[in-house]
Order: sequence, then structure tokens, then C-alpha cells
Amino acid sequence: MKNLDKLRKKIDIIDDNLLKLLQSRSKLAVEIGYLKSKNSNNSNLFRPERQIKILNRLILKKNKFFSEKDILKFWREIFLHQTNLQGGIDFFITKILSEVEKKIIFESFGSNIILKTNNSLKEAFLKVKKNNNKLLILPYPGKTKKNGWWNNKNFEGLYIISAIPFIYKINSNPKLVVISKNKPILEGDNILLYSANNLLKNKNIKKVNQFNKVHLYKTKNFLNNNELNFLGAYPNLKIQ
Repeated sequence: MKNLDKLRKKIDIIDDNLLKLLQSRSKLAVEIGYLKSKNSNNSNLFRPERQIKILNRLILKKNKFFSEKDILKFWREIFLHQTNLQGGIDFFITKILSEVEKKIIFESFGSNIILKTNNSLKEAFLKVKKNNNKLLILPYPGKTKKNGWWNNKNFEGLYIISAIPFIYKINSNPKLVVISKNKPILEGDNILLYSANNLLKNKNIKKVNQFNKVHLYKTKNFLNNNELNFLGAYPNLKIQ
């Protein structure tokens, strides 16, 4: 029992140190939030490219005690908590999302987020356009009425900035995307999405889907082509 007590005391010390480190991290997050609030061009709190960069770095350090999903599960709660300290984000959805898709959102962003349901796409798009820190979560762009929103005229002026779940199978698409009024920040590896009225032959892009005679393409490169309409991008989470 003495050995067990010694081990438990060591765990108590580690817990105390963990709390101190989290408090230090939170203090820095608040300072960052304050600086962002002073800069109207950089006031968006959700920075997926930064979060993915952190997760990629931590996943490379994984060992037998922590899988990729374990690391994501711990840090998503830290990200959410400290984003709330900076002022918080409003998460919007529409009635088209299933319960399974809602579960994916909670698993990606944290168990304590509040999802605000809008009656229509138009209503949701308008709300997101009003504020840097309002996000809309929709199905990955596709060819059905449910996921053909990317061809909706009310989507103009908005961008895809992230995709969830953060961890998904190679050569497949994520289930959902995050919409914002802020343009995505293209740091590191990204998947960029474009639409075009014409069928294009370009080795640098891959056709994903088609809806109402409009073609959806994805690529890893930023393309300057007048025939392409930039829909947004989402950063890649590298899994070994």
C-alpha cells in the first residue's frame, strides 16, 4: 500500500502542475484575444489552420498511451475553453443535419458547444455574414439537395474554412464543413474547393461532384483561373 500511496502522490503533483500549465495557457489565450479585439482585420477567434498545426505537432509526439483521437479529444476541450475566454463563437446549423452529423460536431469541437438551429439556409447565411465569430456547419458539398448549398446565391461572400471530423480516411471526404465570412488562411497543407460552370480539363484539379450543371473541384493548389470560383479551403490533419 505504501508504494500505491507514493504513486498517487506523484499523480497529485502532476495534476497540480497540469492545472498551473493550463492556467498559464489560458492567460496567454486571453492576451491573444485582447490583441485580436483591437484589430478588426484579425478578430476572428476560430483559426483552424492554427489548431491543425498544433494537433499535427502533438500527434507526431504520440506514444503508446495516446492515439491521434485521444490527443484530439483532450485538445478540442482546451481549444473550446480558451476560445470562450476570448469571447466565444456562435455555432449555427440548419434542420438538414442528422443526429449522427450533430454528434460529429460535438466530437470535433467539444461537448459543451451550443448549436443554434436556423429554419432556412438563407437565414443561416445572413447571420454568418454579420459577424466574424459566427460559424455555420453544413454537409460536405455534394450533388443532392441537402448538400448542394454551395451553388446557392446566398452563399456568395462566405467561405469554407474548415472540415470535420478533423481525422478522416485518406482518399475520402470529411462529412461536414465550416462556413465563415472570413477567408481561409492558407498555411501548411490544404484542400481547396472551386466551382465552375464548365467542365475543365486540368491535371491540377479533380472533379468531386456536380449540382444543377455546376461542377465542384478540389485541389491542393491555389489556382488563378477566371473560370473557377473559389469556395474555400480546409487544412489537412496529417496522420502517420
